[in-house]
This record gives sequence, structure tokens and C-alpha cells, in this order.
Amino acid sequence: MESAFKVIRSNMMVQACLFIAFGLFLILWPGATIMTVIYLFGALFALSGIASVVSYLRPKSADHRSPAVLAAGILYVVIAIIAFAFPSAVAGFFSVALGIILTLCGIVCAVRSFQIRRFEDRSWIAALIIGIAVAAGGIAVILNPFSSTQMFILVLGVIMLVNGGCELFMEYQLHRLEKLEDGGAA
Repeated sequence: MESAFKVIRSNMMVQACLFIAFGLFLILWPGATIMTVIYLFGALFALSGIASVVSYLRPKSADHRSPAVLAAGILYVVIAIIAFAFPSAVAGFFSVALGIILTLCGIVCAVRSFQIRRFEDRSWIAALIIGIAVAAGGIAVILNPFSSTQMFILVLGVIMLVNGGCELFMEYQLHRLEKLEDGGAA
């Protein structure tokens, strides 16, 4: 079971780095067209999905395989295929779907911050605030997809960057606190 958590954590690290890279791209080049953004999101989901499927298929043993990792990987690959096959249709509801995804990512980040809280470390508060901010940004994207595509893309990039940073921060904190707990128990 512990090794399954390590696989999930490594996938979270890859996904956090992809969110940060994609967020930086959008911040640095906010003039990108919505179609470019759709293709990049397709690439993001394809890479995340492939990373999850590869993690699942590692030949170590059956104990290292988590059905959740495989299911997430397949879902991400399907989303990527849809983005590449039907970019115009995806563009029609892109902002709402993206707002929903970011809202869910923020909620997950906020919920995961309570894992840090169990170690009685105050850094969980920062992770909770960031998660709430990402969720609020996602809701703002849903409610007001902005009149300017360039502004939408810039805000989207900032939200993605913050979400990726939150994920990396939580992974670092959990790893550090678990080491302290294991060292204190030994």
C-alpha cells in the first residue's frame, strides 16, 4: 500500500511540474490563441495520462499497481484525444470546462492540506489558502470567461502556476513531515 502512495506521489509531482510549465507559458505568451491553448491542454493531459499508465505498467509487481492510477491515466488520455480530435467543439465550452477543472484542482489542494495538518505543522494553512484561491479562480473563470481572450489566458496561466506550486509545496511538506515523524518514532 505504501508503494502505491509513492507511485501516486510521483505522478502528482509530474502533474504539478506540467501545470507550472504550462502556467508559465501562458503568462509569458498570453497572446496565444484559444486553439493553441486547447492543443497544449491536450498535450498536458496526454503526458499526464501516459505517465500514469506507464507507472501502472511498471514490471515491479502487482503490489505496485493502483487501479486509481490506471483509471486516471486512461481518463487523461481520453480527454487528450477529444481535445486533439475536436478542437473547435472543445473551444466552445473550453472556459467552463477549464473553470470546473481548476475549481476541482483547488478543492483537492485544499483537502490535501489537511494531510499536512495532522503533523501539527502550520504550513497547512498556506496550502489551504492557495487551494481556496485556485478554486475561487476556477469559479471566476466559469462565471466570467472574460471579454478578452488574452486576459483570460493570462489569468488562466496564473491560476495554473499557483495550482502547480501548491501541489509541489504539499508534496515537499508531506515528505519532510513524514521523515520527521519516522525519525522521531525510531
